[in-house]
Amino acid sequence: MRVMEMRAKNMDEREHATRRPARKRQPDAREAIPVMGAISAEQAVQETAAQQSSANLPDPRNPRVLERLKQRTSSGGYVVSDADLVRAIRGWKAQGEGERVRALCELLVTRCMPEFQRRSYGLRHRPDLMEEAIAGMIEQLLREAQNPREEFMLANFIHYLRCLCADNFQKVLRQEGLSYRRDAQGNPAGRGMHVPQALVDRLDAPVSESDGSENAARELADRSDPLAARMASLEAQRILRYLTDPLDQRIMLLRVFEEMRWDDIAALCGKTERTMRLRYEKAKALLRERLAAENAAAD
Repeated sequence: MRVMEMRAKNMDEREHATRRPARKRQPDAREAIPVMGAISAEQAVQETAAQQSSANLPDPRNPRVLERLKQRTSSGGYVVSDADLVRAIRGWKAQGEGERVRALCELLVTRCMPEFQRRSYGLRHRPDLMEEAIAGMIEQLLREAQNPREEFMLANFIHYLRCLCADNFQKVLRQEGLSYRRDAQGNPAGRGMHVPQALVDRLDAPVSESDGSENAARELADRSDPLAARMASLEAQRILRYLTDPLDQRIMLLRVFEEMRWDDIAALCGKTERTMRLRYEKAKALLRERLAAENAAAD
């Protein structure tokens, strides 16, 4: 009987214990206050990823790595491609390593310099313009190599480099008035949109002291230069060639340049005055449209 009573008492105590709500564990003060210098798991993952990325980037301060960056393959390329070198430049710049970025940029310019010189060889008769073209190529290369949004140079660096050289070469030609649009046969077409500063200085230069004039420094060349009139005449002829009908060209010449009256123009052309006016307005509208299209294409 005593054994049965003890078993019943134990069962009652177990049921009473299960019915009582479990007490909440009070947080430890050491757990509530973060330890100084401790980092979260996310920060630890980020630091680990940054360390791994830094380990994968070539360090130009290491002599062995620098020698590998300069090493060439049997086909003439580089063991470390140009695109990988650009990625390394952007990776070190993202980490704020300016010294490493400068070293890799110098190496990239050294690689591209033979192509810069070859693509600007057409300006060898003007060494100053050749240097200006090469400087523009270097500046654009370094600016876009550090721009993470520039993806074309990573996809096809050789083609990108050729386009860069061509753009800067044409830019120098346009600045010096040496570039012209060409037609289907390859002949220069249109007009020059810029007059070189050196040419302006020669046309509007003061009389030299060697001429024996006392006021040579104060006297300027005659501004009514016949060259300007000749160039204006050639430009007018070029514009009139947009009119395919010789009668329209003659009407424009008589009305605009000769400033003749409509009745006199009609008498010379053997047409009525009303016909002269209509053809003149149509020709003027056509020339305005062609010149607007020409200016738009030049811009």
